[in-house]
Amino acid sequence: MTYADTSFDFVEWIEPLATERVVVLRGGRGALDAATSLGGLIDFESRTGRSGSATLLRGEAGSFGATRAQASIGAAGEALDGYASASWFAQDGYRDFNAQEAARANANTTLALSPTTRLTAGLLYSDSELELPGPLTLAQIDAGSRAAQPGNVAGDWRRFAERTRLSLGVESRLAGADVRLAVGHMATDVEFRRRDVQVEDNADWSLSAGIGGALDLAGEGAGWELSFIGQHGERDVQQYLNGGGTIPTFTGDRGLLWADNDLTATRATIAARVDLPVTDRISFDGAVAYNRHTRKIDENFPTRAARPAAVLDTSYEATTALGLVAFAANDEVDVFVAASRTHEPPTWDVLLVNANGAGAGAVLVNGANPRRPVVAMLDDQVADTLEVGARGRMGPARFDVTLYRSWIENEIVSTTDPVTQTVATVGNADRTRRWGVEAIAEATIARDLFGAGDELALAGVWTWTDARFESDPFFGDNQLPIVPEHMFQFNLDYRHANGVFAAVSAEIAPDGGFADYANTVQADGHATLGLRLGWEGERFTVFADGRNITDERYVSTVIAAQNNLNGADNATFAPGEGAAVTVGIEVRF
Repeated sequence: MTYADTSFDFVEWIEPLATERVVVLRGGRGALDAATSLGGLIDFESRTGRSGSATLLRGEAGSFGATRAQASIGAAGEALDGYASASWFAQDGYRDFNAQEAARANANTTLALSPTTRLTAGLLYSDSELELPGPLTLAQIDAGSRAAQPGNVAGDWRRFAERTRLSLGVESRLAGADVRLAVGHMATDVEFRRRDVQVEDNADWSLSAGIGGALDLAGEGAGWELSFIGQHGERDVQQYLNGGGTIPTFTGDRGLLWADNDLTATRATIAARVDLPVTDRISFDGAVAYNRHTRKIDENFPTRAARPAAVLDTSYEATTALGLVAFAANDEVDVFVAASRTHEPPTWDVLLVNANGAGAGAVLVNGANPRRPVVAMLDDQVADTLEVGARGRMGPARFDVTLYRSWIENEIVSTTDPVTQTVATVGNADRTRRWGVEAIAEATIARDLFGAGDELALAGVWTWTDARFESDPFFGDNQLPIVPEHMFQFNLDYRHANGVFAAVSAEIAPDGGFADYANTVQADGHATLGLRLGWEGERFTVFADGRNITDERYVSTVIAAQNNLNGADNATFAPGEGAAVTVGIEVRF
């Protein structure tokens, strides 16, 4: 679901109820699967006919007009299996002008041609629409406001998206090696109605191939893999004024066309990976990849001196790599150290930005200072990262903890007008850096409390992200905005052998993210509580899920960053949802 320009758009696309598991390879770990982003890789694995229930029906209803329904079916034979899911979600939303709805379908099948060869096919479809209420100030959120920005309502700001993805693959074992080949096509039609009405037609083709096997000479458990990923993406994008193109002249309808561009992106990645046992307790994982990306922008709109062409034809090349050494301290605990280099080329969202222009209507399109697209000349981002960590079990507790340090060159930083949602400036910072910790621990802390076979388990997650400039001429060593430095999540879960379950959860952020690079405005921290109750039987599950049950008023997201707010409150924050309850039932046949 990643486009050829390495951007992604899965928030409205993915149906969690049809997902078997999510694999997250953070940061440099993404090099193990040829990722081309600094953050790593997220792999959503769908349920299949061998993992999904034969037939499942599910319904939910909750606060703020939320409804969800799902129907799925799965079946598996000796050589053939298949799975299909269809779902619908809609809600009015916590805020004014905050409704959304989405229909999603997911189907896949696998056919075993022989004991060593199988064919796979998959189809994803989604059709979604959501209203965009815009940001609020800290004071508004603290007062409990649910208001939408007036301009968003007048301009009927919303996003429509229809997506289809088809994939075909073959996997086989030939001459002692595992061989795979897959092709995919993704089509996405988008209308993004904000200050301007942006209409996109996206088509993306992908090809991936790999071959790997055992390295018998290197010892038991040794393996190798060579792989290739190729993508070609095309985006036709037209931009119209929303009415007359300014807040007083918004109508929610397409006004005059003021930009028409064709965007083309390609990606080619050749990667190699080895897994080597060094001793009985020490192992080495290594990966290296060569990446080449191209970006091309063509102009279709009439040009003149005041409205020059927005064109681009450039490429980005980089070698990425990861080396990881793991040591089995004992039978239950592994420690590791890793070093990696990752890179991320610029996406269309930052390469093609807009100059606001002056006036409204025809003057804004044909006048002396027209609204126009502008190409930003950007370098790709490169990160060198060191990691140390440990995972395993100590007594009743299971844990996984990683400490990392990243040195980043050319990190892309931008400022955005949070009300009009337009990029004001974008460029590469010389140097930034990250310190961070990702830690999770869980343990069964009691058994047989209220009956034989019941369990009480406690889990906790801590994420520390200290992201800063490094000796920047304007911002020194200031923290980068938007992301909170610390996040904690806790869950206390009780399960009885008769199917009754209950859980209490908490999310804590001691401080929120900054709203500017000068670090003069920061969201407050927050703590929210959740409660879940239910019963799971052989065929039925019923549940009630309460979120933010104390109805805290807090900032969930810093929507956009600006350079220096000089300590003044600003409409750049999104409020968290108030107290909410969802009840549901699931039936399996």
